[in-house]
Amino acid sequence: MAPPASNSMLPSVDWRTAASCSRAFIRGGPRMSPEGALDVVTDLRRHADHAIELVADYTGLTPTVQARVEVVDRVRWSHINITGLRRLLSGLGADEDRDVSNAAAKVTGVQAGAVLAFLSSRVLGQFETFSTDTGRLLFVAPNIVEVERRLRLPTREFRLWIAVHEATHLMQFTAVPWMRDYFHGLIGTFFAATESEESSASQLGRAVRRALSAARGDEPDSSTDVMDAVTSAEQREAIGRIQALMTLLEGHAESVMDGVGADHIEHVALLRRRFDRRRAHPGALQRFLRQLLGLDAKLRQYAAGRRFVDHVVAERGPAGFNRIWEGPEHLPSEAEIERPEDWVARVLSDADATVRHGL
Repeated sequence: MAPPASNSMLPSVDWRTAASCSRAFIRGGPRMSPEGALDVVTDLRRHADHAIELVADYTGLTPTVQARVEVVDRVRWSHINITGLRRLLSGLGADEDRDVSNAAAKVTGVQAGAVLAFLSSRVLGQFETFSTDTGRLLFVAPNIVEVERRLRLPTREFRLWIAVHEATHLMQFTAVPWMRDYFHGLIGTFFAATESEESSASQLGRAVRRALSAARGDEPDSSTDVMDAVTSAEQREAIGRIQALMTLLEGHAESVMDGVGADHIEHVALLRRRFDRRRAHPGALQRFLRQLLGLDAKLRQYAAGRRFVDHVVAERGPAGFNRIWEGPEHLPSEAEIERPEDWVARVLSDADATVRHGL
């Protein structure tokens, strides 16, 4: 998709403010000696290499490009994502010469920095697709150490398990030739339908109030988040396609990490049980921020996507499931995620039935 020459409706962001606020808001990680930190970095790199091999064997996918693998701290993770977001918006037609010294751009920079600071202490790993031409696989070392200590998890097994999840995302974007451009095209469609900043800002207060109510438990069934409140109908249609894709990718990664774990990680059931408990029981502040940022929707993606993948593999085996990577037309819709038998009927034929083993 060729980007427009410029798009004045794209958000105006003071990226220097975003970077400085992110650094200021990021809290310190767990205490480690320099030697201990180096050991963690070395260990995570080793697990990443092993995980990529295991995922390739398990899924039958082979990377067509070489993506970089980095073990980072929270500040570095935030910096990479700021670089990626800036590159994304520039590629979609944002005018780099626009005046970002105005108050609105600085406010947006503060908001972006605050969000990234919060996420920087939560993200364990990420395949980041925007900042380089090939994408890069990131592991946030202090967060992985913090979680394994808090949940009292077997270190080697937990690190390999998380590495398998993220290596699956790497495989999805490097072994499926059309995936990265397709994903970026969806993002471009979303921004092409952006309404004015004034229209979005007028709804932000209501989103915050609803998020606070949900966090207190006043609206336990509320699924409203910032994205619901500040998007147009055209954007919500684009979001639906993005969510369907991300639900598939997350569910696939969940299925693969447990499938690989069954063969290579002795205590995978313990890891899954304790890790799911962590996801399901956030504190009050975390409930508010998850509601505000739409992170609860991401947790639902894990479950719905996992059910879809497991159903298709059980019905048609790994070869049948892998038909999904042949082209965007084979991707499931949101409705098909909920009813995988409809996807099977649309995409697969009886000839696709195969021996059921692996993925």
